[in-house]
Amino acid sequence: MSMIALPWLVLDGGGSASSAALVFALSVAPYVAFGLVAGVVGDRHNRRRIMWVAHLVQVLAALVIPAWVLVGHPPLGVVLAAAIAIGTARVFVDAAVFGAIAALIGRERFTEGQATLSAAWAIGYFVGPALGGALIAAIGPGLTLVAEAVMFACAMGMILAVRRPLDAEDRGPPEPALAMAREGLAVIWRTPRVRAYTWLSIGWNLAAASSAALVVPLLRESLDLSSVQAGIVLAIGSFVAIGVPSLLGWAVPRHGPGRVAAAMTGTSAVAILGTGLAPGFATVTVANGARSLADYALLSTIIGERQRGVPDRLQARVGITGRMIAVAAIASGGLIGAALAGPLGVRGVFVASGVGVAVAFALTIPGVLRVGRG
Repeated sequence: MSMIALPWLVLDGGGSASSAALVFALSVAPYVAFGLVAGVVGDRHNRRRIMWVAHLVQVLAALVIPAWVLVGHPPLGVVLAAAIAIGTARVFVDAAVFGAIAALIGRERFTEGQATLSAAWAIGYFVGPALGGALIAAIGPGLTLVAEAVMFACAMGMILAVRRPLDAEDRGPPEPALAMAREGLAVIWRTPRVRAYTWLSIGWNLAAASSAALVVPLLRESLDLSSVQAGIVLAIGSFVAIGVPSLLGWAVPRHGPGRVAAAMTGTSAVAILGTGLAPGFATVTVANGARSLADYALLSTIIGERQRGVPDRLQARVGITGRMIAVAAIASGGLIGAALAGPLGVRGVFVASGVGVAVAFALTIPGVLRVGRG
Protein backbone atom coordinates (compact mmCIF):
# COMPACT_ATOMS: atom_id res chain seq x y z
CA MET A 1 0.00 0.00 0.00
CA SER A 2 2.79 2.41 0.83
CA MET A 3 4.29 2.11 -2.67
CA ILE A 4 1.27 3.98 -4.00
CA ALA A 5 0.15 5.89 -0.87
CA LEU A 6 3.43 7.67 -0.06
CA PRO A 7 4.15 9.06 -3.57
CA TRP A 8 0.46 9.98 -3.88
CA LEU A 9 0.66 11.83 -0.57
CA VAL A 10 3.66 13.81 -1.81
CA LEU A 11 1.93 14.69 -5.10
CA ASP A 12 -1.25 15.69 -3.25
CA GLY A 13 0.81 18.12 -1.20
CA GLY A 14 2.07 19.83 -4.34
CA GLY A 15 5.30 17.88 -4.57
CA SER A 16 6.95 17.18 -7.92
CA ALA A 17 7.57 13.84 -9.64
CA SER A 18 11.18 14.15 -8.51
CA SER A 19 10.05 14.44 -4.87
CA ALA A 20 7.85 11.37 -5.27
CA ALA A 21 10.82 9.45 -6.67
CA LEU A 22 12.93 10.66 -3.75
CA VAL A 23 10.53 8.91 -1.34
CA PHE A 24 11.20 5.64 -3.16
CA ALA A 25 14.98 6.13 -3.15
CA LEU A 26 15.24 7.03 0.54
CA SER A 27 12.95 4.20 1.63
CA VAL A 28 15.58 1.71 0.41
CA ALA A 29 18.67 3.74 1.36
CA PRO A 30 18.89 2.16 4.88
CA TYR A 31 20.14 -1.03 3.24
CA VAL A 32 23.28 0.83 2.28
CA ALA A 33 23.73 2.40 5.72
CA PHE A 34 22.88 -0.60 7.91
CA GLY A 35 23.29 -3.70 5.72
CA LEU A 36 26.62 -4.89 7.14
CA VAL A 37 25.48 -4.30 10.72
CA ALA A 38 22.21 -6.14 10.13
CA GLY A 39 24.04 -9.09 8.59
CA VAL A 40 26.27 -9.48 11.65
CA VAL A 41 23.27 -9.15 13.97
CA GLY A 42 21.31 -11.73 11.95
CA ASP A 43 24.10 -14.34 12.21
CA ARG A 44 24.99 -13.59 15.83
CA HIS A 45 21.63 -13.16 17.60
CA ASN A 46 18.23 -14.84 17.79
CA ARG A 47 16.60 -14.36 14.38
CA ARG A 48 13.02 -14.68 15.58
CA ARG A 49 13.54 -11.92 18.16
CA ILE A 50 15.19 -9.67 15.55
CA MET A 51 12.19 -10.01 13.23
CA TRP A 52 9.40 -9.33 15.70
CA VAL A 53 11.18 -6.37 17.32
CA ALA A 54 11.83 -4.85 13.87
CA HIS A 55 8.17 -5.33 12.90
CA LEU A 56 7.14 -3.54 16.10
CA VAL A 57 9.32 -0.58 15.09
CA GLN A 58 7.59 -0.59 11.69
CA VAL A 59 4.16 -0.49 13.35
CA LEU A 60 5.10 2.62 15.31
CA ALA A 61 6.75 4.35 12.32
CA ALA A 62 3.79 3.60 10.04
CA LEU A 63 1.41 5.32 12.44
CA VAL A 64 3.29 8.64 12.35
CA ILE A 65 1.79 9.88 9.07
CA PRO A 66 -1.87 9.01 9.86
CA ALA A 67 -1.46 10.75 13.23
CA TRP A 68 -0.01 13.84 11.50
CA VAL A 69 -2.83 13.86 8.94
CA LEU A 70 -5.33 14.41 11.76
CA VAL A 71 -3.87 17.91 12.31
CA GLY A 72 -2.73 18.79 8.77
CA HIS A 73 -0.89 17.63 5.67
CA PRO A 74 2.49 16.11 6.65
CA PRO A 75 5.51 17.91 5.20
CA LEU A 76 7.88 16.06 2.89
CA GLY A 77 10.44 15.70 5.70
CA VAL A 78 7.99 13.73 7.86
CA VAL A 79 7.08 11.44 4.96
CA LEU A 80 10.76 10.79 4.25
CA ALA A 81 11.54 10.17 7.94
CA ALA A 82 8.75 7.60 8.23
CA ALA A 83 9.89 5.86 5.04
CA ILE A 84 13.49 5.73 6.30
CA ALA A 85 12.43 4.33 9.71
CA ILE A 86 10.32 1.60 8.13
CA GLY A 87 13.09 0.80 5.66
CA THR A 88 15.71 0.57 8.43
CA ALA A 89 13.64 -1.97 10.34
CA ARG A 90 13.13 -3.92 7.13
CA VAL A 91 16.90 -4.30 6.70
CA PHE A 92 17.13 -6.21 10.00
CA VAL A 93 14.07 -8.31 9.15
CA ASP A 94 15.56 -9.28 5.79
CA ALA A 95 18.95 -10.17 7.27
CA ALA A 96 17.29 -12.55 9.72
CA VAL A 97 15.06 -13.98 6.97
CA PHE A 98 18.03 -14.97 4.77
CA GLY A 99 19.37 -17.12 7.59
CA ALA A 100 15.94 -18.42 8.53
CA ILE A 101 15.27 -19.75 5.00
CA ALA A 102 18.48 -21.78 5.03
CA ALA A 103 17.66 -23.12 8.50
CA LEU A 104 14.15 -24.17 7.42
CA ILE A 105 14.74 -25.73 3.99
CA GLY A 106 18.50 -25.96 3.45
CA ARG A 107 20.89 -24.13 1.10
CA GLU A 108 20.45 -26.50 -1.85
CA ARG A 109 16.77 -25.61 -2.13
CA PHE A 110 17.29 -21.88 -1.63
CA THR A 111 16.23 -20.93 -5.18
CA GLU A 112 12.91 -22.78 -4.78
CA GLY A 113 12.40 -21.22 -1.36
CA GLN A 114 13.19 -17.76 -2.66
CA ALA A 115 10.75 -18.26 -5.55
CA THR A 116 8.04 -19.22 -3.07
CA LEU A 117 8.80 -16.10 -1.04
CA SER A 118 8.59 -14.05 -4.23
CA ALA A 119 5.12 -15.46 -4.81
CA ALA A 120 4.19 -14.50 -1.26
CA TRP A 121 5.48 -10.98 -1.87
CA ALA A 122 3.49 -10.90 -5.09
CA ILE A 123 0.28 -11.69 -3.20
CA GLY A 124 0.97 -8.74 -0.90
CA TYR A 125 1.85 -6.48 -3.80
CA PHE A 126 -1.30 -7.65 -5.60
CA VAL A 127 -3.67 -6.90 -2.74
CA GLY A 128 -1.80 -3.86 -1.42
CA PRO A 129 -1.85 -1.46 -4.39
CA ALA A 130 -5.45 -2.37 -5.32
CA LEU A 131 -6.65 -1.87 -1.76
CA GLY A 132 -4.41 1.19 -1.39
CA GLY A 133 -5.85 2.80 -4.52
CA ALA A 134 -9.40 2.24 -3.27
CA LEU A 135 -8.59 3.57 0.21
CA ILE A 136 -6.84 6.64 -1.21
CA ALA A 137 -10.01 7.46 -3.12
CA ALA A 138 -12.15 6.88 -0.01
CA ILE A 139 -10.15 8.34 2.91
CA GLY A 140 -6.97 9.86 1.42
CA PRO A 141 -3.38 8.58 1.24
CA GLY A 142 -2.41 9.54 4.79
CA LEU A 143 -5.07 7.56 6.61
CA THR A 144 -4.55 4.68 4.18
CA LEU A 145 -1.28 3.98 5.98
CA VAL A 146 -3.18 2.85 9.08
CA ALA A 147 -3.74 -0.39 7.20
CA GLU A 148 0.02 -0.72 6.70
CA ALA A 149 0.54 -0.52 10.47
CA VAL A 150 -2.09 -3.22 10.99
CA MET A 151 -0.32 -5.53 8.53
CA PHE A 152 3.04 -5.01 10.25
CA ALA A 153 1.35 -6.00 13.53
CA CYS A 154 0.02 -9.16 11.85
CA ALA A 155 3.52 -9.99 10.60
CA MET A 156 4.89 -9.58 14.12
CA GLY A 157 2.30 -12.04 15.45
CA MET A 158 3.07 -14.56 12.70
CA ILE A 159 6.80 -14.52 13.47
CA LEU A 160 6.06 -15.13 17.15
CA ALA A 161 3.90 -18.11 16.14
CA VAL A 162 6.76 -19.89 14.31
CA ARG A 163 8.04 -22.69 16.54
CA ARG A 164 10.80 -24.27 14.45
CA PRO A 165 14.41 -23.15 15.06
CA LEU A 166 15.53 -20.34 12.78
CA ASP A 167 19.18 -20.09 13.81
CA ALA A 168 22.12 -21.85 12.10
CA GLU A 169 23.23 -25.17 13.57
CA ASP A 170 26.86 -24.48 12.63
CA ARG A 171 26.95 -21.09 14.32
CA GLY A 172 30.28 -20.83 16.11
CA PRO A 173 31.32 -18.73 19.10
CA PRO A 174 30.88 -14.94 18.83
CA GLU A 175 33.50 -13.27 16.64
CA PRO A 176 34.44 -9.58 16.42
CA ALA A 177 31.74 -7.77 14.44
CA LEU A 178 34.23 -6.26 11.97
CA ALA A 179 35.75 -9.67 11.23
CA MET A 180 32.27 -11.14 10.66
CA ALA A 181 31.42 -8.36 8.21
CA ARG A 182 34.69 -8.83 6.32
CA GLU A 183 34.09 -12.56 6.02
CA GLY A 184 30.69 -11.96 4.43
CA LEU A 185 32.18 -9.55 1.90
CA ALA A 186 35.05 -11.91 1.12
CA VAL A 187 32.68 -14.75 0.17
CA ILE A 188 30.91 -12.48 -2.33
CA TRP A 189 34.03 -11.32 -4.12
CA ARG A 190 36.06 -14.55 -4.00
CA THR A 191 33.37 -16.98 -5.18
CA PRO A 192 32.99 -16.80 -9.00
CA ARG A 193 29.30 -17.76 -9.06
CA VAL A 194 28.37 -15.32 -6.29
CA ARG A 195 30.46 -12.57 -7.88
CA ALA A 196 28.89 -13.04 -11.34
CA TYR A 197 25.33 -12.83 -10.03
CA THR A 198 26.27 -9.85 -7.86
CA TRP A 199 27.49 -7.92 -10.94
CA LEU A 200 24.24 -8.78 -12.73
CA SER A 201 22.28 -7.55 -9.71
CA ILE A 202 24.18 -4.26 -9.64
CA GLY A 203 23.80 -3.52 -13.35
CA TRP A 204 20.15 -4.54 -13.62
CA ASN A 205 19.02 -2.77 -10.44
CA LEU A 206 20.89 0.44 -11.25
CA ALA A 207 19.24 0.71 -14.65
CA ALA A 208 15.77 -0.57 -13.76
CA ALA A 209 15.30 1.46 -10.57
CA SER A 210 15.35 4.79 -12.39
CA SER A 211 12.00 3.90 -13.94
CA ALA A 212 10.65 1.98 -10.92
CA ALA A 213 10.89 5.19 -8.89
CA LEU A 214 8.60 6.95 -11.37
CA VAL A 215 5.82 4.39 -11.83
CA VAL A 216 3.24 6.37 -9.84
CA PRO A 217 4.04 9.69 -11.60
CA LEU A 218 3.80 7.86 -14.95
CA LEU A 219 0.38 6.45 -14.10
CA ARG A 220 -0.98 9.62 -12.52
CA GLU A 221 0.62 12.44 -14.50
CA SER A 222 1.55 10.98 -17.91
CA LEU A 223 -1.42 8.65 -18.37
CA ASP A 224 -3.91 10.58 -16.19
CA LEU A 225 -5.14 7.45 -14.41
CA SER A 226 -7.22 7.59 -11.24
CA SER A 227 -5.91 6.18 -7.95
CA VAL A 228 -8.12 3.12 -8.45
CA GLN A 229 -6.78 2.51 -11.96
CA ALA A 230 -3.20 3.01 -10.79
CA GLY A 231 -3.78 0.52 -7.99
CA ILE A 232 -5.16 -2.00 -10.49
CA VAL A 233 -2.11 -1.64 -12.75
CA LEU A 234 0.28 -2.24 -9.86
CA ALA A 235 -1.85 -5.04 -8.42
CA ILE A 236 -2.09 -6.97 -11.69
CA GLY A 237 1.65 -6.56 -12.15
CA SER A 238 2.17 -8.29 -8.82
CA PHE A 239 -0.54 -10.88 -9.40
CA VAL A 240 1.22 -12.38 -12.42
CA ALA A 241 4.34 -12.83 -10.29
CA ILE A 242 2.49 -15.46 -8.24
CA GLY A 243 3.41 -17.80 -11.09
CA VAL A 244 7.17 -17.36 -10.50
CA PRO A 245 7.68 -20.60 -8.47
CA SER A 246 6.04 -22.67 -11.21
CA LEU A 247 7.98 -20.81 -13.92
CA LEU A 248 11.35 -21.32 -12.25
CA GLY A 249 10.48 -24.87 -11.20
CA TRP A 250 10.01 -25.68 -14.88
CA ALA A 251 12.71 -23.49 -16.47
CA VAL A 252 15.73 -23.80 -14.16
CA PRO A 253 16.10 -27.63 -14.29
CA ARG A 254 15.66 -27.64 -18.09
CA HIS A 255 17.71 -24.61 -19.12
CA GLY A 256 19.89 -23.79 -16.12
CA PRO A 257 19.85 -20.65 -13.95
CA GLY A 258 22.23 -18.74 -16.26
CA ARG A 259 19.99 -18.96 -19.30
CA VAL A 260 16.93 -18.20 -17.22
CA ALA A 261 18.64 -15.08 -15.85
CA ALA A 262 19.56 -14.02 -19.39
CA ALA A 263 16.01 -14.47 -20.66
CA MET A 264 14.49 -12.57 -17.75
CA THR A 265 16.97 -9.68 -18.03
CA GLY A 266 16.14 -9.25 -21.73
CA THR A 267 12.42 -9.44 -21.02
CA SER A 268 12.79 -6.80 -18.30
CA ALA A 269 14.45 -4.37 -20.75
CA VAL A 270 11.70 -4.76 -23.36
CA ALA A 271 8.92 -4.51 -20.77
CA ILE A 272 10.33 -1.31 -19.27
CA LEU A 273 10.34 0.30 -22.72
CA GLY A 274 6.77 -0.91 -23.29
CA THR A 275 5.60 0.51 -19.96
CA GLY A 276 7.14 3.91 -20.61
CA LEU A 277 5.71 4.16 -24.12
CA ALA A 278 2.25 2.76 -23.31
CA PRO A 279 -0.56 5.01 -24.57
CA GLY A 280 -3.26 4.01 -22.09
CA PHE A 281 -4.58 1.89 -19.23
CA ALA A 282 -4.78 -1.46 -21.05
CA THR A 283 -1.34 -1.36 -22.64
CA VAL A 284 0.45 -0.14 -19.52
CA THR A 285 -1.23 -2.92 -17.53
CA VAL A 286 0.09 -5.58 -19.93
CA ALA A 287 3.58 -4.09 -20.15
CA ASN A 288 3.92 -3.59 -16.41
CA GLY A 289 2.69 -7.15 -15.83
CA ALA A 290 5.40 -8.53 -18.13
CA ARG A 291 7.99 -6.44 -16.34
CA SER A 292 6.84 -7.65 -12.94
CA LEU A 293 6.98 -11.33 -13.93
CA ALA A 294 10.48 -10.94 -15.38
CA ASP A 295 11.73 -8.92 -12.41
CA TYR A 296 10.43 -11.34 -9.77
CA ALA A 297 11.86 -14.33 -11.65
CA LEU A 298 15.23 -12.63 -12.12
CA LEU A 299 15.36 -11.54 -8.48
CA SER A 300 14.59 -15.06 -7.25
CA THR A 301 17.24 -16.57 -9.53
CA ILE A 302 19.93 -14.09 -8.47
CA ILE A 303 19.28 -14.53 -4.75
CA GLY A 304 18.87 -18.30 -4.94
CA GLU A 305 22.06 -18.91 -6.92
CA ARG A 306 24.01 -16.54 -4.70
CA GLN A 307 22.90 -18.15 -1.42
CA ARG A 308 23.20 -21.73 -2.67
CA GLY A 309 26.97 -21.74 -2.29
CA VAL A 310 27.15 -20.04 1.11
CA PRO A 311 27.61 -21.88 4.47
CA ASP A 312 24.66 -21.71 6.87
CA ARG A 313 26.56 -19.64 9.43
CA LEU A 314 27.16 -16.95 6.76
CA GLN A 315 23.66 -16.85 5.27
CA ALA A 316 22.51 -13.62 6.96
CA ARG A 317 25.76 -11.78 6.27
CA VAL A 318 26.11 -12.74 2.63
CA GLY A 319 22.37 -12.40 1.97
CA ILE A 320 21.99 -8.94 3.44
CA THR A 321 25.37 -7.77 2.07
CA GLY A 322 24.29 -8.87 -1.39
CA ARG A 323 21.01 -7.08 -0.91
CA MET A 324 22.82 -4.02 0.46
CA ILE A 325 24.90 -3.88 -2.72
CA ALA A 326 21.77 -4.31 -4.84
CA VAL A 327 19.85 -1.69 -2.90
CA ALA A 328 22.75 0.75 -3.22
CA ALA A 329 22.28 0.33 -6.96
CA ILE A 330 18.50 0.70 -6.57
CA ALA A 331 18.83 3.87 -4.48
CA SER A 332 21.34 5.31 -6.95
CA GLY A 333 19.06 4.43 -9.85
CA GLY A 334 16.10 6.01 -8.07
CA LEU A 335 18.06 9.22 -7.52
CA ILE A 336 19.14 9.21 -11.17
CA GLY A 337 15.50 8.81 -12.21
CA ALA A 338 14.48 11.68 -9.95
CA ALA A 339 17.22 13.89 -11.43
CA LEU A 340 16.36 13.00 -15.03
CA ALA A 341 12.60 13.37 -14.65
CA GLY A 342 12.88 17.12 -15.18
CA PRO A 343 15.00 17.31 -18.34
CA LEU A 344 13.85 14.04 -19.97
CA GLY A 345 10.30 13.78 -18.69
CA VAL A 346 8.86 10.67 -17.05
CA ARG A 347 8.49 8.74 -20.31
CA GLY A 348 12.03 9.66 -21.35
CA VAL A 349 13.37 8.17 -18.11
CA PHE A 350 11.57 4.89 -18.86
CA VAL A 351 13.19 4.74 -22.31
CA ALA A 352 16.61 5.43 -20.82
CA SER A 353 15.96 2.79 -18.15
CA GLY A 354 15.11 0.12 -20.72
CA VAL A 355 18.23 0.90 -22.72
CA GLY A 356 20.27 0.77 -19.51
CA VAL A 357 18.98 -2.73 -18.67
CA ALA A 358 19.96 -3.83 -22.20
CA VAL A 359 23.48 -2.50 -21.58
CA ALA A 360 23.62 -4.34 -18.24
CA PHE A 361 22.60 -7.50 -20.09
CA ALA A 362 25.47 -7.13 -22.55
CA LEU A 363 28.05 -6.48 -19.81
CA THR A 364 27.08 -9.08 -17.17
CA ILE A 365 25.22 -12.00 -18.75
CA PRO A 366 28.35 -13.46 -20.46
CA GLY A 367 29.92 -13.88 -17.00
CA VAL A 368 26.75 -15.48 -15.61
CA LEU A 369 26.66 -17.96 -18.50
CA ARG A 370 30.36 -18.80 -17.99
CA VAL A 371 29.91 -19.78 -14.34
CA GLY A 372 26.84 -21.78 -15.34
CA ARG A 373 28.86 -23.80 -17.85
CA GLY A 374 31.63 -24.20 -15.28
